[in-house]
Amino acid sequence: MEVEEDLEEKVDLRAMLELQMSEVEMLTSMFPNPGEFQLDDDTVLSDIQSFVDGKIKYEYLQCRIGFVVKIDADGSKTGVEMVCRLPHEYPSLAPEVFIRAPFMTREQHRQLGEDLQEFCMTMERGDICLGSIIQWVQENACNYVTEETSETGNKTADEKIDTVFTRLWIFSHHIYSKFKRRDILAFAAELKLTGFSLPGKPGMICVEGYSQAVDDYWHRLRRLNWKRLAIKEKEDFDIPSDGCIDDFRTFKTFEEIAFDVRGGKGREYHMDLGQLFSFLEQRKFGHIFSLYFGVEGNSKPGGFVSS
Repeated sequence: MEVEEDLEEKVDLRAMLELQMSEVEMLTSMFPNPGEFQLDDDTVLSDIQSFVDGKIKYEYLQCRIGFVVKIDADGSKTGVEMVCRLPHEYPSLAPEVFIRAPFMTREQHRQLGEDLQEFCMTMERGDICLGSIIQWVQENACNYVTEETSETGNKTADEKIDTVFTRLWIFSHHIYSKFKRRDILAFAAELKLTGFSLPGKPGMICVEGYSQAVDDYWHRLRRLNWKRLAIKEKEDFDIPSDGCIDDFRTFKTFEEIAFDVRGGKGREYHMDLGQLFSFLEQRKFGHIFSLYFGVEGNSKPGGFVSS
């Protein structure tokens, strides 16, 4: 699978971004009422226009188009929200879309998300497709909701049944992209997850929280463009009826961390793995190091494996 760093040189980004702005203008007219269509950043269009007009270089373009559309699904008493983020290469690349449907059960939400992604994959690359995706959601979302679920309104079934704490350890071949790094943090904040992200080569992500939220995080993350992304370990713990999820958390927030960054070839950079091992060991996760790197670690300055 191509990664966005490589595609930058293969795609006419100005043409792609012009198509994106035209499509956003169309969506704005389709959803004119307050709150129906909301950009993540109101200044994004003017920044992209500056790049299209040649006023700034691509490396200074720090934003991309992201928005939320509130959709009334046919036959459903409760609407859904479609969250969308557009890679600069869209429509040469697929848009990143996922659904928020708090009234659905975990299984209904999972099935809707998977079917939506399958539909997105049928779209012809190079052609704008958000209107077709929205239409699919409008026509099909109601098929995933039972009458009993619909009557619960905004009170989700998952609030009653999600009594599992999950910690997920994710490996990436590398994490360089400023947009991926931003999404990694934004997804965790939205889903109320804690943990950390370690950019560079290789990349490491740890997320912890309610199992449904962690599963949703993984579902969103793997829809981005990666050279390699894999789960290294998943830990599940039952939360007792009189327990609190915060008792299971190791991390109090979700943040990006770094240890003595060293440059490599091109855009590559690496972290001091000895410091990474110390960071994990202090939190009783020393075994994770060998899962990622296949060797035992130590905390010597500048070193990362024992002899």
